[in-house]
Amino acid sequence: VIAILIGIYLYKTRFGLNLRVVGENPGSADAAGISVNMVRYFHILLGGALCGLGGAYLSLVYVPTWQDNITAGRGWIAVALIIFTAWNPYKAIVGAYFFGGLSIFGFYVQSFDLKISPYFLDMLPYAATIFALIVSSMKKSKENAAPKALGSAYFREER
Repeated sequence: VIAILIGIYLYKTRFGLNLRVVGENPGSADAAGISVNMVRYFHILLGGALCGLGGAYLSLVYVPTWQDNITAGRGWIAVALIIFTAWNPYKAIVGAYFFGGLSIFGFYVQSFDLKISPYFLDMLPYAATIFALIVSSMKKSKENAAPKALGSAYFREER
């Protein structure tokens, strides 16, 4: 549900358009009257809040007891999922089901008492993540590219 709401926000609202413009070309956004730093800081706070909700869900509902290494590297799968789905929240839904299905696949296969190592089955989502990143990096299209100003500082020029 959150991914669909984020997709609607990004592609159907003025605020989402402002965010995409700031991500691609902050100079143009500034020239159009958009406060680049305000948009960036607001969305950093929003992203942090969503990450906090995800972490709270993981530690309070999904695994209701304290464990060391509670995420078991799933955060790296989430980062790879963003790159693999080309920063598109609708594609991320499909990708999340794919990687989640691979995580559950190990438990499903073990119920048939096959002689497959559980370590191999636990490795499948991570190996698929590496494979997906290799495949997505081979596609050199504009559609799959990261926002051009991602990670770069913006300093307003004097007029």
